[in-house]
Amino acid sequence: MAKFQFDKGTKKKEKKAPRPIAKTDIAKPKESYDPSKVSKQLEKAASKSTIPTKKRPVGRPKSGRKSYQTVRLQKQTVLKINALENTLSNSTQDETVDQAIDRMLNSLSSDEKRAYRLWLEMFEKK
Repeated sequence: MAKFQFDKGTKKKEKKAPRPIAKTDIAKPKESYDPSKVSKQLEKAASKSTIPTKKRPVGRPKSGRKSYQTVRLQKQTVLKINALENTLSNSTQDETVDQAIDRMLNSLSSDEKRAYRLWLEMFEKK
């Protein structure tokens, strides 16, 4: 078998010179901060901004402008709510449930009321 010979030329012995670094000029801002200009801009923006009026939605308006959410209940629970609705002479299931919840809230202890307020605040922020 033939032996391989490596060329150990002068390439490694020569030290490479570093590239020259170009001079970097210090950057200067195009304009400096002027508090009078900023206050004038803010005054202009405040004078231009007006409260935007919301456009009314197209179609028939909702009665009472209430927002509703769906709750899934068992049939037994719905029957109980309907029986309470007729017993208390409420016009809607919503009123009946609201009245029952109010009565329940009045019977809570102070710790339970505090926990209820925290939970309610958390759900409202969602």
